[in-house]
Amino acid sequence: MAKVVWGMIMSVDGFINDKEGSLAELYASFEPNEEINEAMAKTGAVIMGRNSFEMSEDTDAYADNYEFQVPLFILTHHPPEKHLKENDKLTITFVNDGIEDAISQARAAAGEKNVVVLGASTGQQALKAGLVEELQIAIAPILLGQGLRFFDHLENFEIRLEKVLTIETARQVEIWYKVIR
Repeated sequence: MAKVVWGMIMSVDGFINDKEGSLAELYASFEPNEEINEAMAKTGAVIMGRNSFEMSEDTDAYADNYEFQVPLFILTHHPPEKHLKENDKLTITFVNDGIEDAISQARAAAGEKNVVVLGASTGQQALKAGLVEELQIAIAPILLGQGLRFFDHLENFEIRLEKVLTIETARQVEIWYKVIR
């Protein structure tokens, strides 16, 4: 059965970008592997926040070369006026009714495939709402010292996890957890 997965790469000290907001240092160590490629093939829709979406210098480029060629659901309070470039696999829907609505729309679009949640705030919202079923965390071998924390804003939430898989490559460690309800 399809599941909702929150996946990201973070530094050893828990940051998902550096003090300038860049992901470059983190992704310098990222190396796709068989499990990541298989997880990507099982992805039917992606949800991300507007900040994550607009990290691309050209948001029209998603249709041409984004790694997930599936429907994208962008969580935002202010959808753009301009309709963005899409293709026969990748469509872009802006959702302003909250994370529950975004997950519902993404599940419908994904069918039997998984929904992947990207971005710190969006993932935190989904986790708080009890909608995340699995965490996939890649840990980059770097200490950033500051930036945006992966697990900020989760005070007063106790979330238990069960390790599903650990993958160690020459450059990183990945840990996949099931969220226990």
